[in-house]
Order: sequence, then C-alpha cells, then structure tokens
Amino acid sequence: MPDHLYTYLLYLIYGMVFFAMGVAITSRDTRTSNLSVARWLWLFGLFAYVHAFNEWFELFLIFHEHSFPAGIPPLAEFTKLALLFSSFGFLLLFGMKVFCVIFPGKYHQLCLIPLFFVSIWLLSMIVTQSEWTPSFFRAIDFRIRNFMGFPAALISGLGFIIYSGTIRHISDKGSRNFSGAGFFLVGYGVLTGLVPSGTILPLLDIPVELARGVFAFAVLHFIMNALNIFDVERNLLIEERLHRFAKSEKLHSLGKLAFGIAHEINNPLTNVSLNVELLKKDLVNSNNPAFPAKRFDAIERNLDRATKIARELLSFASQNESNFQATDINDVIAGTMDLLGARRNAYRITRNLNEVPSISAIPWKLEEVFLNVIINAMDAMPEGGALTITTKRKGDKVVAEITDTGHGISPNHLDKVLDPFFTTKEVGKGTGLGLSICFAIMESHGGKIELDSHVDKGTTVSLIFPIGVQNNE
Repeated sequence: MPDHLYTYLLYLIYGMVFFAMGVAITSRDTRTSNLSVARWLWLFGLFAYVHAFNEWFELFLIFHEHSFPAGIPPLAEFTKLALLFSSFGFLLLFGMKVFCVIFPGKYHQLCLIPLFFVSIWLLSMIVTQSEWTPSFFRAIDFRIRNFMGFPAALISGLGFIIYSGTIRHISDKGSRNFSGAGFFLVGYGVLTGLVPSGTILPLLDIPVELARGVFAFAVLHFIMNALNIFDVERNLLIEERLHRFAKSEKLHSLGKLAFGIAHEINNPLTNVSLNVELLKKDLVNSNNPAFPAKRFDAIERNLDRATKIARELLSFASQNESNFQATDINDVIAGTMDLLGARRNAYRITRNLNEVPSISAIPWKLEEVFLNVIINAMDAMPEGGALTITTKRKGDKVVAEITDTGHGISPNHLDKVLDPFFTTKEVGKGTGLGLSICFAIMESHGGKIELDSHVDKGTTVSLIFPIGVQNNE
C-alpha cells in the first residue's frame, strides 16, 4: 500500500506541476508585449498541458493494468505514446521558434531541426519489431524520449538561456529566471530523454521519476517568476506614456500661453522700434543730448523686459534637469506672472507675498506647478474673477496659497483631482494630467498639495514646502 500511495502521489503531483506551468503561461496576457518570445509561449504552454495529461494517463494505466484481462490494450498504449510524442513535439517547435527569434537570419536552416529529429525517430521505428508486445511499446516510448524529448528540452533550455541575455536591460531578475528555467529544462531533458523510466539513480538512490519531478518543479518556479517580466515591461510602457502625456500637458500649457507671451514681447519690441526711429530723428534734428539719452533708456528698458519674458519662457519649456538650489518662492511666483503675460489682465490678481525663508528646489519645476494651478484657477473663472496669491511661513514650512472665486470643485471630485487623466473639462480642453504632475513635482521636493473647495464659492490650493531640505532626483 505505501508503494501504491507513493506512486500515486508522485505521478499526480508530477502532472500537476506541468499543468500549473501551462496555466501560468496561458493565463498571462502577452498580446500587448513587445518581447519577441511572447508570441510563441503558447507552444510551451501546450507542451506543459499535454505532458501533464500524459503523466496522469500513465498513472491511470499503472493502477488499472490488472483490470485488463490480457494486459494493457494497444489503443491505450498508443494513446499514451501519442500524448508523449505530441508534448515533446510542441516543446521542440517552441525551442525552434526561440532560436528563430534569437537568430532571425537562420529561419530556414532552423526549420530543418524538427524534421531531422522526426526523421531519426521514424528510421528507428522501422528497425523496431512490429509485434504489439509490452517490450515493443517500451522501445517506442524510449525512442520518443531519446529522439524527441531530449533534443526538444535541450534546444528549448538553451533558447531560454541565450534569450535571457537579450532582456537584461528590461529586468535583470527576469533575465536570471529565464536562464534558471533553461538550465533546469536541460536537466529535465537529460533525465527524461536519456535515462530510462524505472531507473534508480546511483548515489542518490532515488527513482528517476522523482528526480524528473524535482527538475520539473524547478522549471515551474523559474518560469512563474520569469513571466513577471511582462508586468515590468507593462509598467515601463505606462511610465513612458505618462512621460509622453506629461510633455503633451506642458505643450498644452505653452500653447495657451503663446498668444499672451507673443503680445507681451511684441509690446516692448514695438516700443524699441519706435524709439529707434525717433532716435534717428533726434540725432538729425536736435542738438540737445538729453533727447537721445532718454531714447536709449527707453530702448534698454524695453529690451530688458522682452529678454526677461523670453528667458522665463525658455526656462519653463526646457526639459533639462537641474540641481536643487536655494530658491525664493516669491521669485518663482514673479516669474510665473511674467509667463502668464496679457492673460492675467482679465483677472483681479492680488499678491500678498510675505518675506519667507528660501527652500531647496528646482525653480523651473516649481514654475510649472504654479502655472498649472493658476491656469486651473483662471479656467474656473471663465468670466473673470479675483485671484489671490499668498505666501507665508508656518512653523518649519513655507506655504503658498492660490485662492480663486470660481465655481469650485464638487465633493465627489475632490478626492480624484490629483489622479492621472481625471478631468472635468470638456474633451480637448485638457488631458487631466496637470495636477497629477504638480503632485509628483511637489512630492519630489518633499512638499504636498492641499485643496479646500466649495461649490460656487471658489477653491484654495495650498502648496506646502519644507524649509532647508536638500533633495536629489
């Protein structure tokens, strides 16, 4: 009875390991993956499923062989062999496809691999006795393992090992797991393809079936961990798209500012042009040096104004990373006001800027935060309104408050406004990334955003910064 229980558990768990392997692979959604091996993993999954049923069918035959009066019927034997041949056939095809992925220029030569081994197996069958005796079926079983099982596991295992080197840039852990799966798959191929079933392994003094089960379990472990690379790839893709959307959000903001900036720069340049013309006349018609001096002062003043506006715009538009530096939050707000240009003239803007300690920050990133918040406040007041910007010190924090008299935020939306892609604006009016980008920037500065809003009464956005914190991105 203990032997029967041991055999039952061995083959049951052995089959369950391969079945779990198949489930792990086929339940993984790889349709959006850019990894070249993803499109062929289903072949490995089919191998695992069919191999699991082969082990369970063999278990069934072991426990019911005495139920048949004249031994196991040939149909049952052929069914077992068909399952074994099919499983290793799928594995061989998978290994060939992996090598085609690694060496795309060798496709036609690699296609000869399965044909070669199938031909060798067929030739071995020709010289085998044709009587349907137990020894005949054992011979076929062993030849399938020799000429199909071992080459299939060897090719697939080596394919995993070589392919692991091509994905190290995505995930070093995923690469190691693919390599581990390949190593144990090769070991499984040796045990299942070169060592006859029923053999007691020397030194270990265990049946080869148990060793096969251990290696199969190791393959399952590494495969399940290796499949996590698709999650890593998906996260990298999401991060890349968020980064792209963040750039789009910045371009959207720049587009809204473009008209005001152009108008703001055009005014001083027009003034410069006018003063140049007047200066020419003064130099020709006047002997009084005071007139040219006034013209030069006006030209210099307006050029400085245009240069300052252009510098603020370039600083905001730049994607170059900067180091954290001591920053006066009031200077950041002044720069943001310059970026708003003529658009600010439609609102009653009050600045209560108190003297506050410097904070450690990247100034142009904070300008992006203030610009997003202020533009959102203006969008909430389409007919114009009052906007109040206050800075103050509160304990070991510097607080900047932007208060508008707009339509406010619904309580149902208040907890969602910082979520990526959430927006209450019409389609085409915003991506829903503005405040979420602000939140990420504030977090990188060790700060936070707090919202206080009442429907039809306005919103206050508090930007809270720590004093004297040094950060590095």
